[in-house]
Amino acid sequence: MDKPHLPAIKKGAAYPKEFRVEAVRYWLNSGKKAKVVAQELGVSDWSLNRWRQEMEQANESPSTPSSEINALELAKENGRLRREVEALTRQREVLKKAISIFSAESPNGGSR
Repeated sequence: MDKPHLPAIKKGAAYPKEFRVEAVRYWLNSGKKAKVVAQELGVSDWSLNRWRQEMEQANESPSTPSSEINALELAKENGRLRREVEALTRQREVLKKAISIFSAESPNGGSR
């Protein structure tokens, strides 16, 4: 997913809803921390978290289309799965190193 473009706004004005939605989706799909994404987008991490909460609360109302609910849920799941893949990849690399270390030892108990 492409990083949303920060629109030109006046000081003290609210960010457009489209930007807020895209920013939250970008954050959730990226698997990055809110602070990192907020810096990339030029907003505060507090705002990013607040926008996510607002989107989640809005999804509980019956007037929200199910496609928006599904999009937010999919974005959250995608971010969670990306983080899980990263963790599993790191674990696999550690296990590969451990196997190479133990297989390099000679059968009589000494090392190489």
